[in-house]
Amino acid sequence: MPAARSSLVLVLHAHLPWVRHPELPFFLEEHWLFEAVAETYLPLLEVFRGIEADAVRSRVAIDISPTLASMLADEMLQDRTERYLGKLLDLLNKEEERTKGDRQLSAVVAFYRERLSRLEAFYVDDLQRDLLGEFARLEGAGVLEVATCAGTHPLLPTLMDRPELVRGQIRTAVREHERFFGRAPRGIWLPECAYAEPLDRYLAEAGLRWFVVDSHGLEHARPRPPRGVYAPAYTDYGVAAFARDMHSSRQVWSAESGYPANVHYREFYRDVGWELPEEYIAPYVDPDGTRMFTGLKYYRITDRSSDHREIYQPQRAKKQAFDDAAHFLASRAEQARELEAAFDDSAVIICPYDAELFGHWWFEGPWFIDHVLRLAASEDLRIDVITPSDVLARRPEQVVVALEPSSWGAGGYFDVWLGPETDWFLPHIVGVGESLVKMLREHAGKSERVDRLLEQAAREVMLAQSSDWPFLISTGTAVEYARRRFIEHIQRFNRLEKMLREDALDESFIALCEERDGLFPEIDLTDFS
Repeated sequence: MPAARSSLVLVLHAHLPWVRHPELPFFLEEHWLFEAVAETYLPLLEVFRGIEADAVRSRVAIDISPTLASMLADEMLQDRTERYLGKLLDLLNKEEERTKGDRQLSAVVAFYRERLSRLEAFYVDDLQRDLLGEFARLEGAGVLEVATCAGTHPLLPTLMDRPELVRGQIRTAVREHERFFGRAPRGIWLPECAYAEPLDRYLAEAGLRWFVVDSHGLEHARPRPPRGVYAPAYTDYGVAAFARDMHSSRQVWSAESGYPANVHYREFYRDVGWELPEEYIAPYVDPDGTRMFTGLKYYRITDRSSDHREIYQPQRAKKQAFDDAAHFLASRAEQARELEAAFDDSAVIICPYDAELFGHWWFEGPWFIDHVLRLAASEDLRIDVITPSDVLARRPEQVVVALEPSSWGAGGYFDVWLGPETDWFLPHIVGVGESLVKMLREHAGKSERVDRLLEQAAREVMLAQSSDWPFLISTGTAVEYARRRFIEHIQRFNRLEKMLREDALDESFIALCEERDGLFPEIDLTDFS
């Protein structure tokens, strides 16, 4: 058996599209952020704090995308997040009264009320609403490795004809990461795990040392790596690629056959926002009367073959999460032993997941993560839960390969974002990208007024490039919102470009764009070169 222990690498991808809307006091899509804070980011931070307090030797990598970081740090969105938590607690107070005659329901309400009161105090009083500061502190304490993601989460291979645009997205991400976290990132989550050569060149230029790809990107590399996806491999530019292990992925991702399908877990779609009388729930949903999720869900999955649902039992679900964590870790340890025997060497098992899976989509996910980390440190399974940078520090010498172009998602080769529903995006993305590069070459540095326009033009192009808009359309989620957002960014850029071309700068319009899309306040035009 190899002397070195095998490694389990958990990488969580924390990302949301830019959904800041100061123009209205209520905007439905902003609730994507509020829900993620309440259901994923705060619960995960609680887990990581507990890991720190108990000196658990396991470590997790988490990337926080620049758009998400910008929203988490935004004072207006912090205010709205705090109000969201307060309104939900107000609803729980009403629910406490409404359900007091039902022992099972009132127990679930009491569970939610205690949990949300604790999380609100954690957010407002303890963290002073500074989630990014807590992630940075936990990295400094050795619990986390915080990585980045490309600026607005674009499908980077579609920008490869214009290296200036790729560099701009990557360098802006690194610059923002340093601003928020006080240190340069070592790793990056490639949006949609989408890779094509020579993307590694631009990552290396920005000082990044590792990234994650889907399994077939490394399995089909040239030459084929001797340990397959169970070890990182370097590209020609010296950046390490870590590939997803599909066995562990299915166990956690699948809502049909994975852990989240267990009958004891909370049913996502049974929410009081859709079920209680309109006049009762009206203060807690969209003011126009549109029903929406509140996060208060009182039922467990029970039976996936029928509509029958029974009352959720949090403690039983927590026990199930602990059991599943034990099974997951034992499975990875057995998998590692088999790989060690096959390779006569240690193995690296990469488990990349969307962070929002843990807590938002799979309510019990943070309990699962907590138990995995604790079990790995307490049991002699000969497998360590560490980060990609830890792996490279242990084993700095790895094979060098040329990766296969790839992405994750259906089809594995960019289909989700370039399919028939969204192929009309690409000519517009190419057009505004070409125009931006030309504008920067001809006008950057002429004056502060011109640079201000160019900076906002760059923001609008970057936001139009976001892979979130075609993803939402191709999956049938928030289709009209995604289409409108994409068109708005294209139109704003076109107006800015016309203003520059005609030497007729409208500073009130520029200010309006900055109010709506003023992320990346330290954007540097030289990054797009």
